[in-house]
Amino acid sequence: MMYRLLLMVLIFIVITTGIKAAPFSHCPSKAFLFQGKPVTSYGVNLVTGSYEMIEDDPGMHANINGLGFNETDRYLYGFNTTNFQMVRLGSDFQIETLNLSGLPAQTTFYVGDVANHIYYLYRKSTGFYKVDLSPLDGDSSAPLTAELITADAGVRLTDFAFHPNDKKLYGVDNNSGILYQFNPDNGNALAIGNTGETGTFGAVYFDVNGYFYLSRNQDGQIYRIDLSSLTQSTSSAELMAVNVEAVKFADGPSSNQNDGARCASAPLIDTDTESTIDFGDAPASYGTTLADNGARHLLDGETYLGLTAPDGDYDGYTGSDSDDTSQVNGQSYDDEDGVNFVTALEIGLDAVIRVYASNNGVLNAWFDWNRDGDFDDENEQSFTDIQLTAGYNNLALRIPDGAIEGGSWSRFRFSQQSGLSYSGGSSSGEVEDHAINISRPDISYRHYPGENSWVTLAYEDKWPETDDYDMNDVVFRYRITEVIRENKVIRVDISGQLQALGAEYHSGFAIQLPNIASSNVNPLTLRLLHNNIRQAYSGTNGADTYDILESGTSNAVIAISQDLWQHADSICRFFRSEIGCDQATSFNFQVSIPFITPVALSEMPAAPYDPFIFGTPGLYHGDIFNYQPGRELEIHLADKPPTEKFNPGYFGLGDDTSDIASGRYFRNANNLPWALEVVDQWQWPSERKTILQAYPQFRQFAESKGRSATSWFDADQSDSQYLFH
Repeated sequence: MMYRLLLMVLIFIVITTGIKAAPFSHCPSKAFLFQGKPVTSYGVNLVTGSYEMIEDDPGMHANINGLGFNETDRYLYGFNTTNFQMVRLGSDFQIETLNLSGLPAQTTFYVGDVANHIYYLYRKSTGFYKVDLSPLDGDSSAPLTAELITADAGVRLTDFAFHPNDKKLYGVDNNSGILYQFNPDNGNALAIGNTGETGTFGAVYFDVNGYFYLSRNQDGQIYRIDLSSLTQSTSSAELMAVNVEAVKFADGPSSNQNDGARCASAPLIDTDTESTIDFGDAPASYGTTLADNGARHLLDGETYLGLTAPDGDYDGYTGSDSDDTSQVNGQSYDDEDGVNFVTALEIGLDAVIRVYASNNGVLNAWFDWNRDGDFDDENEQSFTDIQLTAGYNNLALRIPDGAIEGGSWSRFRFSQQSGLSYSGGSSSGEVEDHAINISRPDISYRHYPGENSWVTLAYEDKWPETDDYDMNDVVFRYRITEVIRENKVIRVDISGQLQALGAEYHSGFAIQLPNIASSNVNPLTLRLLHNNIRQAYSGTNGADTYDILESGTSNAVIAISQDLWQHADSICRFFRSEIGCDQATSFNFQVSIPFITPVALSEMPAAPYDPFIFGTPGLYHGDIFNYQPGRELEIHLADKPPTEKFNPGYFGLGDDTSDIASGRYFRNANNLPWALEVVDQWQWPSERKTILQAYPQFRQFAESKGRSATSWFDADQSDSQYLFH
């Protein structure tokens, strides 16, 4: 009976006081992050932003904040904000309550750190305190006393940390982003400068080199500030001259409540972690080493480029050695095998790059086109969040016209993360840096109507009826550039700017290249941009799927848009066709059409080729059709034959007098067309005003099939009251 009673007493003591935890065996390199209630402990790799949960059952239902790592006894010390108690945690991350007095009653502290066996606590508008931890040596139940350093605590902090060299505390005001230094002897706060970042920095850390890290609660982003030059002899004036800009370093875990602690004497990368991180090997100016916040990835064993998983690095290679020649078990280990340049990188032309991915993931890549030793210039990120599938992926890119000929560098980052920069950490994947050569090809250009001028295309969408005949239902500015090498066209670039949509019907826009086989267009390097944003090769319009290069046609047909009204946000009923409804244009396109086999200049179709509009699939297009004609309805320039997708049964309906046998298309009995090309930046008629009213000589021009009144479109030949303005 006495034995059972004694056992119950011992169990009660264990449950209510806990067993003293063992300290950490060494100074760990990982940063510790504490979140939630009951507090959950995480280990964070600041280099890559990767993290793992260590303990979610601390033995007490409480939130712990204000944590700091004590290098003297290797315990974590913090404040139990639930029960207003000072605590410590050992290597098992179990909470041990300490016997502390001297703090204001029922007051929480969220800011704390440890240095020289002293625990420091801070709370805005309450005070700055210190607790001597030496009484705990050999007796964890020894009484501790909090001593007020100063009641002057005016900076809004959520954490601070000790610099390992100058022995001062540093923290960032959440509202202003100002970095402060705190003197632990008297509590004086010195504003050093603006970090450029604001938010709740609930966890901050130092490393052995004196770099300061901020972990922002809201998004988990980790920033670094270079305070590595500071020593105990650094003067206030010298300190104020330090650049304190916070640089994005990695992406960590986000939370509405964070606190952090780290052994500041530990390097970020130690012998336990160097084999798990991959760095690049471009020259130092590209930001390759850890000191320069170089690109780096945590090796997850599943996400990498090439057939061979990469080896780990202690840091980036920037000298005569490269990552290609690193050694594993005494043998050369080439892990830069995931990127293959299939074609040369020639200025102004397209190139094909073949990338092998071990798994599905996201690719970002940069090219130093101007050869200035960095990837920080406009347009140097050539691939942005490209989704790769496992295996080989063929990618195309255009070498900018402003690229500089000669040797340069590229960087490819493959990860499960999107939004990566050319620098900073990633929690998965691999980085490959590759030397490149930029060459200048022997090419020339032929422009229509000129390098900086336009023709105007105007369409009446009521075909096969003339109806209002205002020729403003679709209006485009349009030009063509042919890229020529050895008297053959290797690529065609076409640009357009939508000027007006004076139509109730919805129309798409496409371009047919007569006598250019669809099979001769390279779908890999074909590209279409809407307002400078590259479009996917395949798209959907309702239930229909379409490709930029249409299938089912012998001639190459390029679909620019399935519905032009999707690109116009009009202030009036129509877009830029009603008097008093002028507004800025809002849609432009650029399409590049590369040929597999170059086409002789003599075999190229005459400009402007064959731009046409078609009915948007699934939408009404007039009572003359007893169903929705969609893609079967095309309206071309006069005497241009339609594509194979056109329904020839529509010929002869309404006012149309097309005759396939004689090569007559899209004209009425008076030779009036439903589409026009004007070699000028022509002004179109306003809504419900016919082109015959706006340009009286147009009838003579059309009826003569262009043999007379050839200047009908000149401004001095128009009646301005009928024009859009």
